[in-house]
Amino acid sequence: MIKHLFTVLLITLLAACATPYDTKKSGWTGGMGFSETQLGPDLWQVDFTGNNYTDRDTTKKYVLKKAAEIALREGYPYFKTVEAQTAKDTVGATGGGYFGSFGAGQTYANTSTLTNITAQLLKTKEGQAGVVYDANFLVGSVSTK
Repeated sequence: MIKHLFTVLLITLLAACATPYDTKKSGWTGGMGFSETQLGPDLWQVDFTGNNYTDRDTTKKYVLKKAAEIALREGYPYFKTVEAQTAKDTVGATGGGYFGSFGAGQTYANTSTLTNITAQLLKTKEGQAGVVYDANFLVGSVSTK
């Protein structure tokens, strides 16, 4: 019975490990989650930092959806990215095990994946160079599961 309880608990914890979509970056979240900064009347910087369990594709998907939400909130049906960057960095490492100082034991590297975009909000997509995103489409179709 205890083995089964432990297994269920372990599976639940592992399933909840990736940084969820609704997380706002703060000290309580270890710097993981979203931040958004308005740079001009129609220009926003959006970034999402995920933990070890959040892959690059997920962070890219999250920032595009968040930019779409911002565009709609501000009254713009479209947006385009004028700058984008994704990076995976080691943010810390810990050593462990009984003989950790003698080279035995285990070392754990903590990594984060950051995607950062600068989004220009647009009233129309006509006459724009590059890829123009439809904010309504992205909000309705991009899954955050």
